[in-house]
Amino acid sequence: MNAQSVAISLDLINRHYQEPNRNRFESKYFWEELYKLFPAAGFRSIEIPYEPVWQFGGRSGVPMNRYCINTKYGSAASYREFLAGCGVEQVTGVTFDPNLFMRNDNIHFYFGATGHFAGEALDHAVDLGADYLAISPSPFYGRITQYHPDLENEKEAFTDRTVDLLSGLASKAEERGIKLVLRNEYWSLFGAERLDPLLARLPASVLLDLDTANLFVAGISATDFLEAYSGRIGCVHLTDTSFKDTTGIWKTPNPEFPQDHATQVFRDPGTGSVDLVGFAQALDRHGYQGPVVSSARQTRDPFRALLRTRALLNQIVN
Repeated sequence: MNAQSVAISLDLINRHYQEPNRNRFESKYFWEELYKLFPAAGFRSIEIPYEPVWQFGGRSGVPMNRYCINTKYGSAASYREFLAGCGVEQVTGVTFDPNLFMRNDNIHFYFGATGHFAGEALDHAVDLGADYLAISPSPFYGRITQYHPDLENEKEAFTDRTVDLLSGLASKAEERGIKLVLRNEYWSLFGAERLDPLLARLPASVLLDLDTANLFVAGISATDFLEAYSGRIGCVHLTDTSFKDTTGIWKTPNPEFPQDHATQVFRDPGTGSVDLVGFAQALDRHGYQGPVVSSARQTRDPFRALLRTRALLNQIVN
């Protein structure tokens, strides 16, 4: 793995729990300063989470959907030109999380809104010249059961509709020349070993995201996962944690912040218990040549996280 080609995910910025305030993080000047710091920390490519919520916020400077970028820069092409001027050469990928749309007991609303905005996210990824769209195949399991307590009895129907949604999206992605990648999150209805039955029903063009921290939480070796799904890995996320789910936290409404545990799940890369240097060596042994993204989601200090991540990557020699 070439440590110099690793992208940084913009999920290291989160308005919910970072200082100093939301207004700053919604400002165009904040992001335009941040873009210049990425190459200063050795990152020349980024990953962008697609967040539809900003589409309803007006003239937000947050670059996480098509509306905001078109409002602030005129077009995705102009935005990419601006990034290049800052030293950011590529948008490696776009991610999409449907949690926002699991908000009531109307399952038709969930699938309708998810399908629409996943299509928007795919178009956004194409406009930005991204390699992949990585989609979470379901909301938090616990979030679903909040509104659909009979989920276990309705799992087959939920899975059928998920297969239809993802299959349609996969066809569009293939037509547009972009990879559709499933995120393997421990809190998902289709997380960990529960992913296999879903994957078996999807087109062969649908690939997998290997997320090291999510696998660690679920008690799965990232190297074993790499071996088991060799040839079907669409992207790799270098994430870190020291948390293991031994009490069914994945079934709770907010598994990123486990109840009854004085901890958050994710840590800045290199500060948790995942052997990321050893895993990078495993990627080399398997000849993996696809996208690799470092993610410091839940970080309290994104600027320190940038340097911590680069310090970790500097331990990877090639």
